[in-house]
Parts: sequence; C-alpha cells; structure tokens
Amino acid sequence: MMKEKSCGAVIFRKHQNKYQYVLVQQRFGLHFGFPKGHVEKDESEVMTACREVKEETGLDIEIYDHIREQTSYSPRPGVIKDVVYFLAQAKSTILSKQEEEIADAIWVDESDVLNKLSYTTDKKLFKMITDKIKFGN
Repeated sequence: MMKEKSCGAVIFRKHQNKYQYVLVQQRFGLHFGFPKGHVEKDESEVMTACREVKEETGLDIEIYDHIREQTSYSPRPGVIKDVVYFLAQAKSTILSKQEEEIADAIWVDESDVLNKLSYTTDKKLFKMITDKIKFGN
C-alpha cells in the first residue's frame, strides 16, 4: 500500500457579522472542498498548508495550528492518502484561483458550507473543526 500526504486549511473570515469559509472547486471532477496539496521535501505541515492555500486561492492566512484534524481516504486502488487540515483566518479576502487546478474559489456562508461540500469526509471534517471553535478546544 502506497501512502500519500497532503495538508490544507479550513479558512474563515468574518463578513457582515457572518462567518464565511473558502471552498475550491477542482478543475477535474468539479467537486467542492477545502484547499490542500502534497507535502514537498523538507516542508512542515503548516508550511505546506500555507503554500497550497496561497497557490490555489491567492490568500495569505494565519494558521491556528492547535486546531488540526486529519482525514484518510483512498484516491485510487493501492493508495492511502492522509490529509491534515488546520483552521486558518484569512489575512486578505480577494480570491485568485490557480487556473491549472482550480475551476472556482468562493467564499461561502457558514450555513451553506455543508450543502456545497462534495464529500462526506470533508463534511465531517468541517463539523469537527467548527465544533472545536464553538467549544473552545
């Protein structure tokens, strides 16, 4: 079994008294999820998350590394992929999508995030991270 690892972030901002989160739509498959990407040599998880977010969305972020969740899935036969996500606050708000990989990058109201996400694993992840925020863990 081959292992892969990616890191990304669940990015928020407060906009007009509501919390909004960034979702990206992959160019291939058109599914909505959170920005993430493969760990490169000598990168920490936080470094990877920051780099991938900047590449895919154009955003600078502040990572809350104490709020970290991990999911695992099989993207293809014989491969297990671990993905680490951190909670992050956007330092900038203008989205600029990476044309090669991303079909769309959007801000979504917290109440609409679960409806927009394509995969159950991402929905569970979002609930775990937002529960940690609400309960102060």
